[in-house]
Amino acid sequence: MRVLVSGLSTINSIGTNINDFWNNLLLGKSGITEYTKYNVKTKYAIVNDFEKHIAPGTEDLGRATSLLLTCIEDAVFSSGLDFADVDPGKIGISIGTTMGELGKHEDIVFGSPLKSMKIERPYMMTDKVASYLKISGPIWTVTNACAAGNYAIAKAYEDIKSGRADVMIAGGVDAFSLTAYAGFNSLRAITPELCRPFDQHRKGLVLGEGAGILILESEEHFLKRKNGQALASISGFGLTADAYHVTKPDPKARGAISAMELALKMAGITPLDIKFVSSHGTGTPSNDYMEAISLNHVFGKGIKTNSIKANIGHTLGAASAIEAVVCIMALNEMKLPPTINLIKKDPVITADVITEKQEFTSRYIMSNSYAFGGVNSSLILEKV
Repeated sequence: MRVLVSGLSTINSIGTNINDFWNNLLLGKSGITEYTKYNVKTKYAIVNDFEKHIAPGTEDLGRATSLLLTCIEDAVFSSGLDFADVDPGKIGISIGTTMGELGKHEDIVFGSPLKSMKIERPYMMTDKVASYLKISGPIWTVTNACAAGNYAIAKAYEDIKSGRADVMIAGGVDAFSLTAYAGFNSLRAITPELCRPFDQHRKGLVLGEGAGILILESEEHFLKRKNGQALASISGFGLTADAYHVTKPDPKARGAISAMELALKMAGITPLDIKFVSSHGTGTPSNDYMEAISLNHVFGKGIKTNSIKANIGHTLGAASAIEAVVCIMALNEMKLPPTINLIKKDPVITADVITEKQEFTSRYIMSNSYAFGGVNSSLILEKV
């Protein structure tokens, strides 16, 4: 029994719906702008005018929860699912996040007027969405930092394969966070200029906000429906940990290599079956170097890859979920989006980094994401 993807959605700085996002991504547009909040001026990829798109009746929710819920409703609509026709106990939700609903905490610190002083834990965000949707299947909040979206998708897959759920809402979300900015800035990981993944002169990342959602269904459940379209299947994943350094990736890329090899083994395919890898590609010197080493080890020279972080920033817990959305769109639209801002590729990068949109025909695609603490994730999606 396969686990199918029947619905997709993303909200980010270059699109508040899947079509706008995809078209802008192919055009190489960037949503990174100058942003000022709490007297801090920085580059950030913000979802502008998001308030116009939030679900009615959810205006009092925090920004991250609103992003998540709105994205989920779009994904459910795209899937053609009617939750009224599904046992609510067999519909679950698995969401990755780095900061959770931290905006309310920051408002408290900076003295903004609030209706409530209640502190919200990350799991409360997912609980609120489940309550709003009236679903009572498995509920997970995954906080594996920047790999959290892939981990959440893997957990949702396992819930369907085990029979605990027929339908899982899976993905990730993170909203603007001054705390996240301060943390990355203290590590000198924030670039003072453009984000340039894989460029010889890359200087760091730019943060962003957004959400990405996949609707997963068991094949048996999907085939009972008379509507909807299967967009892809989850064929394999690999989840590993380096235990190397709290922030710095292992320069020998042992964990990243292992994650890719585990994903290939689970999918029952070889590296020759993968024609394109969606890279984490933060634009930081150490991450891009590690990723280049891992890709060369598993696939050899010339594997096609890209990074979308120069378009929408590093969306933390949402990053790998949005990248999974991109991969599924690439399988179905048969196009690959470019990596922007790349002027001179670092000689250590032996992969073929795409700088112009390309035609693409393949059965499989791999998406990689990595996080602090050496948390590695590889996801393989298959065209159906």
